[in-house]
Amino acid sequence: MKIKIKITGGKVHGVGYRPWLTDVAIDAGLHGFYASNRTDGKNYVVIVLAEGDEESLSYFEELVRASKPQFAEVESIETEEYTGPVMLLVSYAAINTSAQLNKAIPLLLGMNNKMDSMLDKQDLTIGKLDQMLGKQDQMLDKQDQMLDKQDETTAEIRDLRDDMVHHSNTERLSRMEKDIRVIKSKIGIRPH
Repeated sequence: MKIKIKITGGKVHGVGYRPWLTDVAIDAGLHGFYASNRTDGKNYVVIVLAEGDEESLSYFEELVRASKPQFAEVESIETEEYTGPVMLLVSYAAINTSAQLNKAIPLLLGMNNKMDSMLDKQDLTIGKLDQMLGKQDQMLDKQDQMLDKQDETTAEIRDLRDDMVHHSNTERLSRMEKDIRVIKSKIGIRPH
C-alpha cells in the first residue's frame, strides 16, 4: 500500500520536519518513504510519500497527525492514496542525513568561528582585568606608602607638640620663678 500526505502550515519548512518524519517512518516500520518541501501558492507544504503494509501506514499516519516537530506550525494534514514510485526508506534516510549534514556543517563552523571570536574577546578582557588589577595593586602600594608617611608626619607633629609644651612649660616656669624672686625681694624675703 502507498499513501501521499500533504502537511500545510505557516512553519513546516526549516523546523526539522523531514528528519522528524524520517524517524517516524522508521519507527512505523515503513518500506518506502520520501518527503520534500514545496510551496502551494503562498502556503508552505511538506509532501510525504509512504509505502508499507496497512498496519504500518495506519500507525505512521496516526503519529504524523498526533505530533509534530517542536517549532512546527501546522494548519492541515491531508491524506490520499498514491500509486507512483516511492524511494526505499533506507535510501531516503541516507540522502536526508547527508542533506541535513550539509546544512549543519556551515552552521557549526560559523558557531565555531563565533566561539573562537568570543574566546579571543574573553582573553582580551582577562588581559585588561589583569592590567587593572596590577594598577590597583600599585595604587594600594602607593596608598600604603602615603599612610606610612602620614603616620611618620603625625609622630613628628606629636614630638614637636610635646617639645613645644615642654619648652613652653620650662620657659613659663623660669618666668614664674623670676617673678617670685622679684616679689620676695620687694617684700623683703630672702631667697634660699
